[in-house]
Amino acid sequence: MDWSGIANRALSHYGVDVESLEAIAQSASMIYKVTDKSGAVYSLRLHQSKSDTLESYWSDPDVIRSEMLWLQALAEGTDLVLPVPNKNSRGEYITDVDGMPCSLLCWVEGEQKPFVPSADDARLVGIMMGKLHKQASVWQPPAAFVRPESDSQAMMEALGKVEPWVETGLLSEDIFNLLVRASERAQDILHHVERTAEHWGMIHGDLIPSNFLFHGQECRPIDFGACGPGYFLYDLAWSFSFIHPMHRGSLVDAYSEQFSLPPNYERLLEACFVMAQLSTLNFWLGLPDATSWVPEHLSKLASRECTRYIQDEPFLYSGIPFWE
Repeated sequence: MDWSGIANRALSHYGVDVESLEAIAQSASMIYKVTDKSGAVYSLRLHQSKSDTLESYWSDPDVIRSEMLWLQALAEGTDLVLPVPNKNSRGEYITDVDGMPCSLLCWVEGEQKPFVPSADDARLVGIMMGKLHKQASVWQPPAAFVRPESDSQAMMEALGKVEPWVETGLLSEDIFNLLVRASERAQDILHHVERTAEHWGMIHGDLIPSNFLFHGQECRPIDFGACGPGYFLYDLAWSFSFIHPMHRGSLVDAYSEQFSLPPNYERLLEACFVMAQLSTLNFWLGLPDATSWVPEHLSKLASRECTRYIQDEPFLYSGIPFWE
């Protein structure tokens, strides 16, 4: 596919006088860093995933347009620095190039880190999340707003996809059964959580270190491609995967200064941790190298967090992070 040709044709609809065009990543989208001749910098996304299992609705123009609407609302309703969307010459957020939906956002400067290495950084992440969720708890999406929900169903679908690995020997039956038992417990707990403004609203959906940047005393969220209605605690739980247990409390404390935690938040956060780990399998399993590393990751998850979770032992603030 002529990615750069599509990129240049898309940019012609935004009046960008291109100085440089640099392909920087492809995950859920092909992403280009665009610099114009005045020095302004943009992020151009061509919405085609490299994962074979990512559902087609993520590249639906109405779904992408809804993401842009929330980003614009966040830009207007918070002091967060984030990728503000740009409209094309027709006043639209989405530009179609031969069936490829494209979007253009302002570039966000900052430092990317592989993990959240300190309590201070974890605190900045917590402040950012709290501001996101505070806005989401009161924001009313417009009638045409369409974003997929992030709920426990995706977790159960993912387990169905890895079950054949037991027969092929990629995953032991004991490990798979531990994952199932943990997921069933998490699903039961979350099933009883009311979808009120205290628990549920628009979430980023993928707040891992590759999707936020550190700049001075700020944490700046980027890549809202997985956003949608979900449990607020899901964002915290998924980020926990990349924060050492000893620093997670700093995130929670800072978050609670911006947006109140529910009284039973630890029980719900544990359930969301399990859900986040397993739901993301739906993306991972479509990657070409999935079988080379996902089985080991699942074995660690089952033997560490899931075993303690099933035994009703707290695990969020102790134990070994997955990278050790």
